[in-house]
Amino acid sequence: MIPRLHCILVITLIALTGASSAGAQTHKVWIDDPADAVLRLTNPNGTIHPNSTLPDVSTIVISGWLPDNPLLDPFTGSFINTRDAHIFRLDIIFSGLVNPPGPIALGAQEFDPFRFGVSPVYGFLDLDIDDNKDSGGELSLPAELRYLANVARFGRVPQGSIGGRAARSAQDIDQDFFSAPFYERTGADFAVALCGCWAVEIVFEGGNGDGIFNPGETWLVSGRFLERARGYVGASGAFGGSAPGHYDPVTIIRFQHILATDSTIITLVEPLDMIGAAILAGQPAQPANFSLFDHTSVLEALTDIIFGAGGPLSGPVFELTRLWRGRNAADYMDVDNWQVTALFGTSYTSINASLYAWTDTGFDETPGDVNADALADDADIAMIRDEVYARDGGPTDADGIKNGRVVLIDFGTNFSLFDIDGNGVIEPEDLWLYGHRADLDRNGVLDIFDFLQMQALFVHRDPRADFNLDERFDLFDILVRVRGNVLSVVEAKLVLQGHPLFIGWIEAGEHGEGGHHGQSQRCDMD
Repeated sequence: MIPRLHCILVITLIALTGASSAGAQTHKVWIDDPADAVLRLTNPNGTIHPNSTLPDVSTIVISGWLPDNPLLDPFTGSFINTRDAHIFRLDIIFSGLVNPPGPIALGAQEFDPFRFGVSPVYGFLDLDIDDNKDSGGELSLPAELRYLANVARFGRVPQGSIGGRAARSAQDIDQDFFSAPFYERTGADFAVALCGCWAVEIVFEGGNGDGIFNPGETWLVSGRFLERARGYVGASGAFGGSAPGHYDPVTIIRFQHILATDSTIITLVEPLDMIGAAILAGQPAQPANFSLFDHTSVLEALTDIIFGAGGPLSGPVFELTRLWRGRNAADYMDVDNWQVTALFGTSYTSINASLYAWTDTGFDETPGDVNADALADDADIAMIRDEVYARDGGPTDADGIKNGRVVLIDFGTNFSLFDIDGNGVIEPEDLWLYGHRADLDRNGVLDIFDFLQMQALFVHRDPRADFNLDERFDLFDILVRVRGNVLSVVEAKLVLQGHPLFIGWIEAGEHGEGGHHGQSQRCDMD
């Protein structure tokens, strides 16, 4: 079921455009978990603006679109059947107020990320036009800034086979296209790029005119926001973009903050084919060619790649492009067949830090799902436990102590899929995501049956009873911690209904007998 808040956002979006929704298939919608933005630093010494709103993507809507007045206002019109559309509309909805990205000293630009406000949004919405994970992608540094190279920072990987391509740690990001886990092979053919790479110019500023994007304002800004995957550059004959082979025309997008829902909607209206390009330009239709100096469209960009795929390609470009050989670009204009992944974040306050601090990802992913089976369950817990066992106290553990905790070296630059809470340590606390550690029968109640199961696991030295992940079975695996509220010995006795064996172990700990002597003044299950 789609959360009610997200339904309201989508309904509000449609209402604000003054659009009708005739036709059976006019929209495709992706929903992200609400209020799930968390800061994932990519530089251990980086800081973000203290008043910044963390970009939290909530909804993506891709639609067939027909503007009422294309030249004056392409953002007002009607949603139409995706199969009949020559123009598409894409809406990215964020919770709270986020503003256009300022420059971050890429190329010849200065470093001014907060030019338009203290909450700039950066990142990439990757568009898989042909719904095929084996065509499209990025190379070198661009690949390191995309979804598959960073989703594990959030303690998850995407569902299905593409989950096997996600980098599990910084060690996987080796700039070797032909080495697993193949994070470069994103499957994306286009991207909405809010990267701070190119100049962003204000075309229209609704509001008080102070140059800062404020609550309730609507702006139009221009920049190279829609780009074809750069992994295709070597197969392209396109010219007129940011560089030879780059298909990234200057486009206009709308930033709109909605007071009623406290959400920011970023909207693009772009041509699917050359008819759509003519409609938006108010000119006769032009044939597809290699030039970005005249009409541009998704169809033209794909036609260029299909032509290039028939040439003498090799290496990574061949691998990313080969499936387009012999295709017809017109077969990929129905946006209902497109797929998306999202990676968004904000900027650091200093030019000396890395480019972005990530805050949210989407879609088709489950928090805590480290084995890409769409579930967060005991199988994932076992993988995290095995990771601690394999690395604890070894050369990749910064504290060098076998203590049930793996401290990541150079955290920020480095990361681990198994660091679920993103604090730089793989430890028992990461397992709280999967439910209360002591609720072994998963019925939501802490009672004597959980203790009896724990007792059986403990006696048989089952790894599931190693609650503090130190590979020992002792008193500290029996003591109970309720997250955020450590129970006293007396309270623990009440929770476990006065089970005599448990009470005996607790009292032995109180009097310094057995296990770790004299250290169990409060119940503590890690």
